Amino acid sequence: MKILIVDDEMAALSKMKVLLSPYGDCTLSTNNHQALQLCAKAIQSGFPFDLITIDIRLGNASGHTLLEKIMELESGAKVPPSKKIMITASGTRENLVKARAKGCDDFLVKPVRRDALEQKLLAMGYARKNSSASSSN
Repeated sequence: MKILIVDDEMAALSKMKVLLSPYGDCTLSTNNHQALQLCAKAIQSGFPFDLITIDIRLGNASGHTLLEKIMELESGAKVPPSKKIMITASGTRENLVKARAKGCDDFLVKPVRRDALEQKLLAMGYARKNSSASSSN
């Protein structure tokens, strides 16, 4: 599985990489512009990302805006949409509703707990690379 992790905090990026590495190959991005370039390049190569985690607050930018732009990119390229998980330190209902309305598949509140992430990935059909269970990808 190809995974893109988007967060402007290096500690959060590192933690998510540790948590997600058992599931696939992780690419890290610290901002909206870089993340969009990585998504476009992956789509053009014929190997789009399977999973994208997006921090809702990316410095001066919005993860919600990035989510919208990635959805537009995928739709325009006519590729199956990646699964998207929004990550935030603010688990308000407003953030959850807004993220769902924009097309995210799930939502996690920081600090991300391994068990919570693993439950969400399992529900999406993803298994660890070294697991004997089959993965949907």
